[in-house]
Parts: sequence; C-alpha cells; structure tokens
Amino acid sequence: MALLVPVPVLLTVVRLGTYVYALSRAGRFFARPRVRRVSDRTTGVVLIGFGLRVATT
Repeated sequence: MALLVPVPVLLTVVRLGTYVYALSRAGRFFARPRVRRVSDRTTGVVLIGFGLRVATT
C-alpha cells in the first residue's frame, strides 16, 4: 500500500527526465547551421505552397 504513490511518481520523473535529455540532444542537432538552413527552406516552401493553395481556391 505504501508503494502506491512513490512508484508512479518515480516513473513520471524517469519519463520526464528522458524527455529533457532527448530534447536537449535534439536541440543541439537542430541548432547546426546546415540543419537550420534546410529546415528554414523547407518551412518556406511549405508556407508558399499553402499560400498558393489558398490563393487559387
């Protein structure tokens, strides 16, 4: 009965800690100049595509 609270709390802390670690690694990857350039260009192309779609409908 005494483990009903600590076990879910421990699992939540481990899960959130894993998220923090993964996102910090992903942040370093996406901060690279080349990755950022490709991401910006891809986003620009998608936004232009959406704009053309809206303009033609």
